[in-house]
Amino acid sequence: MLALLLVRGQFQAALALVVFAGVTDWLDGFAARRLGVSGKLGVTLDPLADKALLVTLFVVLGVVALLPFWLVALAIGRDLVIVIGALALRTFRNVRQLLPSTLGKVSTFFQIVLVLLVLVDAAFPNEFFRWLRRIALALCALFTALSGIGYVQLGIRLTRRPASSSR
Repeated sequence: MLALLLVRGQFQAALALVVFAGVTDWLDGFAARRLGVSGKLGVTLDPLADKALLVTLFVVLGVVALLPFWLVALAIGRDLVIVIGALALRTFRNVRQLLPSTLGKVSTFFQIVLVLLVLVDAAFPNEFFRWLRRIALALCALFTALSGIGYVQLGIRLTRRPASSSR
């Protein structure tokens, strides 16, 4: 639905849907923490759903030329390196858990900010939003690249350690 809205140029509706998804995701997480009802499945699926939404937004915004191709390739490439690296570490080194790095969280933050600013500017064209979007694009690219390098370095360090039996 979201991709269709973007392809059709219905940016206000797409922005409303993204904001709604973000608010309900936050409320769901808040309620789970507050009530102490976060299960293993939810802890795994929630970040995957968030990542799927962000990747979808990046790809479709790239297709409709609201994000530059090189940034979409950088973000998707970084995510692929992380997933392939994590699978390889799990398979060959028995590493069971990789926590997000601080740079990874900062990168995700700027990716979300950029997507929101792109949608706001597309829905309500304005020079101020365009200026903010350019700054967010630069910060997003910087932190996406830095976090990707950081994850590769972490992967290299983990491959040099002896394989664990329970980790």
